[in-house]
Amino acid sequence: MLRTSLLISSSIARRLIVANTSTNVQTSSTIKSEKIPQIKVALCIQRYVHLSPEMNQLEKDYTNLVAQLETEHSYLSDHELRHKREIELAKQRQNSPTSTAAAVNIVETAVDLEDRLAKEFENFQLMSRETEDDKKNNLRSHNRKLDQNLLLIVQQKNSQSNKDEWIFPEKTYDGEPSLRATAEQIISTCGNLHVQISGNAPLAWYKNDADSSSKKIFFYKAEYLAGVVKQFATLKSSPYKDHAWIIHEDLPKYLSPSYYKAVKDMLFVF
Repeated sequence: MLRTSLLISSSIARRLIVANTSTNVQTSSTIKSEKIPQIKVALCIQRYVHLSPEMNQLEKDYTNLVAQLETEHSYLSDHELRHKREIELAKQRQNSPTSTAAAVNIVETAVDLEDRLAKEFENFQLMSRETEDDKKNNLRSHNRKLDQNLLLIVQQKNSQSNKDEWIFPEKTYDGEPSLRATAEQIISTCGNLHVQISGNAPLAWYKNDADSSSKKIFFYKAEYLAGVVKQFATLKSSPYKDHAWIIHEDLPKYLSPSYYKAVKDMLFVF
């Protein structure tokens, strides 16, 4: 009986060893067949507004109404009090030419001051909200659309489709201490820029299912502060072919639908 039990136990052990060996071989072959995903980091550089947007008609009407109510319910200003005193002095002169009011000599009355300032204001030319780059529609310049946010995108050739595509500036992760460190290296590839990256963690990620390279892109966001972007179109050796500063509404015209879907929630504006 004991011998039979030992034979059964040894038989089960041999089966387990064979099964474990085949499982290990299958697991190792599966690991070898799986591709390690390529990690990239992209940097979304945004130039914030420099001018407040123009008011629509409703906003203008409301502003005029508030200004009118504030004027009606406010105290008299120093200029208005001065004008009121001058009117009283003029009445006293008419009533009694020999009074002390007649001896007061006013060089410039409040009305004269208003007329002089009104003429100066008529000759004053307000600076145009449009820049020269606005008139030329120079998409490579950030000195345009000053009342809207601009985003920096670059053009490169897709290795899979061999077609030009617009993306955010990116770099392959190559063992840097962190993804944030990789994002900081992107700045120098774009030009002599001074930007402020938001946070240490990426705000979005993207993987193109149609791409066989299993590439994953992690996005960071940065605020443009100063500097100039390289003119990639004029350079012989450059990672990109061209660049453009575009507004949020035009992003779907440049980015692929899946790429834009991955980043649109990250690009919210307060």
